[in-house]
Amino acid sequence: MKLILVTTLFILGASIGSFLSVVLYRVKNNKKGIFLSRSICTKCNTKIKARHLIPIFSYLFLRGKCAYCGSKISKRYFYLELVTGLLFVVTFLKFNFLIEISSSINSDIINYSIDWIVFQNFAFYTIVNIFFVLIFFYDLLFLEIPDRFSLTLISIIIAGHLVLNDITALNMLLGAAGLLSFFLIQYIISKGKWIGGGDLRMGIMIGALLGLKFGIVALFISYVIGALFSIVLILLKKVNRKSKIPFGPFLIIGTLTVLFYGQELLDFYLSLLKI
Repeated sequence: MKLILVTTLFILGASIGSFLSVVLYRVKNNKKGIFLSRSICTKCNTKIKARHLIPIFSYLFLRGKCAYCGSKISKRYFYLELVTGLLFVVTFLKFNFLIEISSSINSDIINYSIDWIVFQNFAFYTIVNIFFVLIFFYDLLFLEIPDRFSLTLISIIIAGHLVLNDITALNMLLGAAGLLSFFLIQYIISKGKWIGGGDLRMGIMIGALLGLKFGIVALFISYVIGALFSIVLILLKKVNRKSKIPFGPFLIIGTLTVLFYGQELLDFYLSLLKI
């Protein structure tokens, strides 16, 4: 049962990832009809048939090319679908709402129930992760974070925590204010050269989601990963010191790391201090 559910969630996530690729393109190009318009090839403008829209498999079957004009399809569509599918699975493994109940008549028979409180957490963080995917790829591709993504997600985070009551309003406020202040100082000192306005809103978002303590851990991880990645790119001569590198994806990676393994990482760090 669990394997069936995991497979179903992966397919659902990959399908949503396919839709998110449409959202990215149409938001960037200010296209209307995100939910109703048919998908088309951006090169030949041919409407894409349903059999060519199967997440992940269609890209592999078509070998990354349009079925009509043969033009290359960006790998981002494949990665977006794969990443979203995997995030759905990882979120379920973190918030496993499936309860196994042995039959009182035959212990070999397993019945299943749903822990609805855990399911609410799963649903909340799944929605958050969908927006994270949008922000990650949009910033990676276009070097900006639209307000319609960040402000909407901030509202969802605040409402979700208030409903779930899994983090206090004070902790949300301290986290949001603390991380905002951290980025705001950098913004003022550099006059907007080090970070942009989108990073300020990311600070509010991460702080409200994780609280102050885990928000700081997420920042630390994000800066370490960002620094290492930038050094590798410079050594490979892919970029130079003046190149613009989006920081949003690193913030997302750091936040997801803390979201799934934050307590374990914190416990490990504290154990090192005792040595």
